[in-house]
Amino acid sequence: MSNMKTATVREVQHNLKNVLQRVERGESVTITRRGRAIATLGPAQRDSQAPPWPDFMGRLASIWGGKPAGKPASQLLIEHRHERP
Repeated sequence: MSNMKTATVREVQHNLKNVLQRVERGESVTITRRGRAIATLGPAQRDSQAPPWPDFMGRLASIWGGKPAGKPASQLLIEHRHERP
């Protein structure tokens, strides 16, 4: 079962926001010029699976072992701000 609607080129030019809202809701919109279909605008295919993110914490642990030595960057910034005139 198709949920297809139509819109003229003029309607799309003047009401693109409304047409795109229909498409976001899952409708396919056929764009017509002088009564003839010239294009179909439909919702984009969504990826069913998100790309895997790198394991930043695992990489940090492999480089530094545990916690890096020294003061945290936030503490260094706080100290630096107090030294400014």
